[in-house]
Amino acid sequence: MSEPDAEKRRGRIVSIVLALVLAALGAWAFHDLRVRHEISQFIPSSEDRELAEVARQVIDSELSRTIAIAVRGDDEPTSIAAARTLAERLRTIEGVAWVRSGPPAEIERAFYELYFARRYAFFADTPEEARAHLSDDALREAAQRLKRDVTGPTAMLVRRVAQEDPLLAFLDHLRRLQGSAEGGPRVVDGQLVSQDGWGLVLLASEAPSFDTVHVGPMLDAIDRETRALIEAHDGSLRIEQAGVHRFARRAEHEIREDVQRISTLSTLGVVVLFLALYRGPRFLLLGAIPLAAGTIVATAACRLVFGSIHGITFAFGSSLLGVGIDYVSHYVNHHVLEPDERGPEATMRTIWPGLALGASTTIAGLAGLGWTSFPGMREMALFAAVGVTAALLSTRVMVPPWMPMRSEAPRITRAAADFSFRLWQRVQSHRAPFLALPIVALLVAAIGIPQLAWIDDIRALNQADPEWLAEDAAVRARVAQGEAGRLVIATGRDDEEALAHAERAFAVLTAARDAGELRTFRAAHHFVRSIATQRGVDDAVRTSPALADRTIAALEREGFVPSMFEPFRASLAAPPPQPLTYDALMASPIADLVRPFRVHLAGDRIAYLAFVEGVSDSAALRARLASLEGVAYFDQGEFLASAYREFRTRTLELLAVGMLVVLGLCVARYRSFRLGFASVAPALLAASTALGVLGLIGEPANLMHLVGALLVLSMAEDFAVFLIESRDDPRGVATTMVGITVACITTVLSFGLLAASTHPAMRALGLMASVGVGLALLFSPMALLIAGTRKPS
Repeated sequence: MSEPDAEKRRGRIVSIVLALVLAALGAWAFHDLRVRHEISQFIPSSEDRELAEVARQVIDSELSRTIAIAVRGDDEPTSIAAARTLAERLRTIEGVAWVRSGPPAEIERAFYELYFARRYAFFADTPEEARAHLSDDALREAAQRLKRDVTGPTAMLVRRVAQEDPLLAFLDHLRRLQGSAEGGPRVVDGQLVSQDGWGLVLLASEAPSFDTVHVGPMLDAIDRETRALIEAHDGSLRIEQAGVHRFARRAEHEIREDVQRISTLSTLGVVVLFLALYRGPRFLLLGAIPLAAGTIVATAACRLVFGSIHGITFAFGSSLLGVGIDYVSHYVNHHVLEPDERGPEATMRTIWPGLALGASTTIAGLAGLGWTSFPGMREMALFAAVGVTAALLSTRVMVPPWMPMRSEAPRITRAAADFSFRLWQRVQSHRAPFLALPIVALLVAAIGIPQLAWIDDIRALNQADPEWLAEDAAVRARVAQGEAGRLVIATGRDDEEALAHAERAFAVLTAARDAGELRTFRAAHHFVRSIATQRGVDDAVRTSPALADRTIAALEREGFVPSMFEPFRASLAAPPPQPLTYDALMASPIADLVRPFRVHLAGDRIAYLAFVEGVSDSAALRARLASLEGVAYFDQGEFLASAYREFRTRTLELLAVGMLVVLGLCVARYRSFRLGFASVAPALLAASTALGVLGLIGEPANLMHLVGALLVLSMAEDFAVFLIESRDDPRGVATTMVGITVACITTVLSFGLLAASTHPAMRALGLMASVGVGLALLFSPMALLIAGTRKPS
């Protein structure tokens, strides 16, 4: 057996073993792979990590797992009955954590058991305020109020507590708890009813709202139950819904459909292209090797590191790994048009330095995404770097052993090479017109880029049905869920410190509301306070001078029998109860009312949230809160807009650093700054021109357009590198031009179809990448003109 045959045999054995390893790895990577679609992956890890963490927790919390359903019949009794029926049906659905259509069971008893004994601890917000409310004038007013209330609408409840609580501290606290939900639903016959007469049902999913695999069947079941209820009422019912779940599922469905369509069409296009250029299925199958290897290894890496993969990462990565086909195309062109007499392995060794350099520059450019503050971007960086590396190495190891020793170039391929050769001769002979091209491109970039309108809004990465959005807002208003994106956050090392900070924030928010800077807010303040405050207020009440005597005297003057209030005197003399804690609330029936206000942060830190609505002056509110330790005002829209602006700056820095790294790699390879610059110039010009075109046509620019520019710089670099590797061989230049043209077509097939996606993020990425790569092909001969070559013979 000859040495080339022995080498081919060894190579085939190695490639078969590697194929089996890849198959096993792929079986693990794709088995029960969870594909995520939550937009929280594109919320940055801000320099203020606590704010970013709270933003993510709010998005992934029980608040986001809650679905609100509003039911409207011909009249309010019909709405109430239908909502009650719907709630019973929803409780039977798998995947529903809880359903609530009225106050929690035993809530009145729970409030009594939790707060009656502790009524003095919640008598006022501060000890000073408590003392002010216990003056002789205040006690006289309290006695007069009791006289009115024992014959008023709440007489029965007042009489039950008056002997122990003539100051009505407990009832006042219940009113404060009720007032914290002012404008929210009423309770009619145990059923939640909106102010405008809709019956209301709240439920929460067991799975996160973005986990569409588990949430999908639950949503289908909810739809079936609502349709059945409407049919049972002969279509007279209106049922509306609010919640993140259906938006997430639609986004997931659209992404999946787009990925399937794009994959099918791009694969079909590549098949037709390869069959036309190279004839027969062999080269087509060889081209699939790096694509499969890159996808499997990159997916496995993401699963290993992140436990799952994001849908945008998969769409982005699958399109990006088309560069694997480019490597095979480049190799096949050289093998069929300029074969090495020693065989396909020798041809691979000849072009390998260029392939390795091209892949290295691609990886170096894309690796910059790993230094961003967006978890989703870091995932994309890992997928890209690992996938391109695997595609390159599989091209080197697994493709050559299966290449034929000799292969006659098809007529169309030979014709393309001859055309490229004549074109290159013409470019060399008539350089002036071609040199005008980069001048025009620079003008487009210089004029267009300043006109780019950047949208620093995470919603630009997604889209939602306007009717659904309007319905969602209407239902949220009926259940008083408020604006979850505006928060006041009080943090601390433990509950005690966080609650102390939250109490100071509560006082400031109350003043801001009274000043008209906000409409209302919801906080945990009336449910739980710091132990120090509870004890301080309780002590202020119990130690108020002669409180029992002064109170009973005031009551006697209003005609009450003094002996009736001896239980009040005894309660003041009794030892105070233990302060109420968050853990005690979580063990009670009102746990669901309190849970949304507290989040657990990294490092065992605690945060209490106040949900702010109707802010009319953010600057004034922020200024009020600025002096409070451990308190911050958080506007999710402002936060994300600021983070995205910072990301733009950061990405431009990464682009600059990436270009320097790529330039360094090329200079090191060629030991010439001129050749290094020639390698980066076409891609840099292409990316700049593509951004300029976006500005000139008025396309709003967002995060993904910038990522697309990074892709252009990374991928289009290969074109110049491959040409420079062939610079001293005119026929080699022609062969390479055929190869990079094929590479450009396959890339545009992938990213051009991505630009037709219904998903804004993928559409932006596809538009930028396809336009930029197309321009890179047009500008690629610049590399040879800058580098200099021998004149064709």
